[in-house]
Amino acid sequence: MCRVCKRHNQRQQNGEYIWSQIPFTTLRADKVKKHGESKQHEYAQAKDNARIAAEVNGGIHQAMAVTVSMNREAVKAALKVVYHLAKKEIPHHTNFKDLVQFATTELGCDVFNRLNLAGNATYMSSTVVDDFLTVLGTQLEEDQLVTIRDSPFLGLMCDETVDISTTNELVLYCRCIDGDGMFQAQFMKVVALRDGKANTIKAALSQYLEDNNLSIQKVAGFGSDGAACMIGNRSGVATQLKQENDKIVSIHCVAHRCALAVGQSGNKVKYIGEVFKPNLLSLFLFYNGSAVRSEGLKEIQVILHELTLKLKQPKDVRWLSHDAATDALYRSLRSVLVHLNEEMGKGVVMARALWTWLSQYKAIATLYLLCDVLPHLSGLSKIFQQKRLDLTEVHTAVETKKEVIRLARDQPLEGRRLSELDEDLRPGGRLDGLDIQVSDKQREDFARLRRSFIDHLLENLDERFPQTELLSAFGVLDPGSRPVEMPGDYGWDEMDRLATFYADGHSPIDREALRDEWIAFRQHLGRYRRKTPKDMCYVLSANPTLGCQYPNIQRLYQRMVVIPVHTADCERAFSTLKRVKTRLRSTLTTANLNHLLRISIEGPAIANFDFDRAVVRWGAMRNRRLLV
Repeated sequence: MCRVCKRHNQRQQNGEYIWSQIPFTTLRADKVKKHGESKQHEYAQAKDNARIAAEVNGGIHQAMAVTVSMNREAVKAALKVVYHLAKKEIPHHTNFKDLVQFATTELGCDVFNRLNLAGNATYMSSTVVDDFLTVLGTQLEEDQLVTIRDSPFLGLMCDETVDISTTNELVLYCRCIDGDGMFQAQFMKVVALRDGKANTIKAALSQYLEDNNLSIQKVAGFGSDGAACMIGNRSGVATQLKQENDKIVSIHCVAHRCALAVGQSGNKVKYIGEVFKPNLLSLFLFYNGSAVRSEGLKEIQVILHELTLKLKQPKDVRWLSHDAATDALYRSLRSVLVHLNEEMGKGVVMARALWTWLSQYKAIATLYLLCDVLPHLSGLSKIFQQKRLDLTEVHTAVETKKEVIRLARDQPLEGRRLSELDEDLRPGGRLDGLDIQVSDKQREDFARLRRSFIDHLLENLDERFPQTELLSAFGVLDPGSRPVEMPGDYGWDEMDRLATFYADGHSPIDREALRDEWIAFRQHLGRYRRKTPKDMCYVLSANPTLGCQYPNIQRLYQRMVVIPVHTADCERAFSTLKRVKTRLRSTLTTANLNHLLRISIEGPAIANFDFDRAVVRWGAMRNRRLLV
């Protein structure tokens, strides 16, 4: 019988089933050869070839489908592990395999067994882990870019730092408005720069916008730390951007401005800049450099029933450090003076110098003054670091704090530390028995110091936070600024100013249409008095009726919301970068660094991430590699 004809039950042309069902009895070579050339065998062979082809093609696809079905849950679980490690800023290469093996052997997570296909094919190599990371980071980036591209206007923020590998890194952030009219601040990218020059930074910004199909004409504002390369009048990054889009509003980060105002005010007062601040740092180093001294101070704090606090390091480059340093010293002042006196008795020269300084009335009074004033400036800095801060809130916050600070110029703030200084120095007071001498001349000297410091501080705040005509014009859109008894000409000058500035360019404002809209819209402001400009931007987007009635005002709100007033988001990204790219991970590629930062900063909770979509993306990536 013919094995091929039997397999397919192929009959002869006369209808008989010899060779397939009935054996052929004449066993001669010529008869076998003749059968091989017959139509019966030819048809059977064609069917057999089709069967083999189906096994080769359809069989592979079927096997692949089964494999994918079996491995889908395993790959999904592996992606979750990588996402968790990246979200928690844990090294992914060194911990992925160990974590998977621990979950498999100790926790009974059998799903990971499907990652072990055969031999060395375990899907746990560093290359596969990088593929998982790329899939997760790219998916997040694409979702972000959809929101950014759909935003009517954009606000760019950038700042640079040097990482552990001495690479100059530029962090890019974007303020935008999503499809629901809600404001968002999005991490965009970290770019490795060859230098920190303005041309290099501008080229990196332009390249990113071009690569992602983002128009420079949509950019309404640019925020930076105020460095010369960023805001220089001749060739700064902001100046170069304005050459391509003259509607860009450049903003010097308000948090940086606040820190500069405080630092420069202290430096202009000779005693604070040349005596108090250096000695405050020396006091921190005196204890920070010795475990024995730190332990001795702690023992005295326990005996005197004071909080066991460590002294904090004051640094001008850290926005809130001086407030923390003076507050820690104030809370531990008696313990510090007692311990310095003990160390002085042991012949420690530095202890004698520090005790001589800190036991003076002027030093203690200055400490009390700073403890009264700096918390208000720290609070201002914290306000400025909020993600959802807008232009109108800056001026209001600054003016409120200035009023409080102005009260401290001629007399201590009521109920605060400086007002209690005399009580602390009296017998039975907090500082009794420390031999602190007080004279009328010392009080007069300190009063002059206090007035000088407050005057310089107010002057610096005025210089650092001027009200420019354009930015002040936006203030009329704040519902909270509308007076109860609104005058007839309320807001006309501001609307004319804004209409003139935005008369051309991307999404221009029609002056006459804006005036018509403003007549009616300012009546609505009274009903939305408790809402912020960001809330109003959402209201106009969520309410089609209002949006259709006031399209020009809606575009003004959108511009106002995206103009960046600070670069605190970039500073937070620096902190994340330094936690991710450590000395042991200094060889991270820029691509992987971007994926890690994006997941850590912008990634949602693991329960809200679409891992099914990531599995499909990873499968497509693997198939492309197999084809190559």
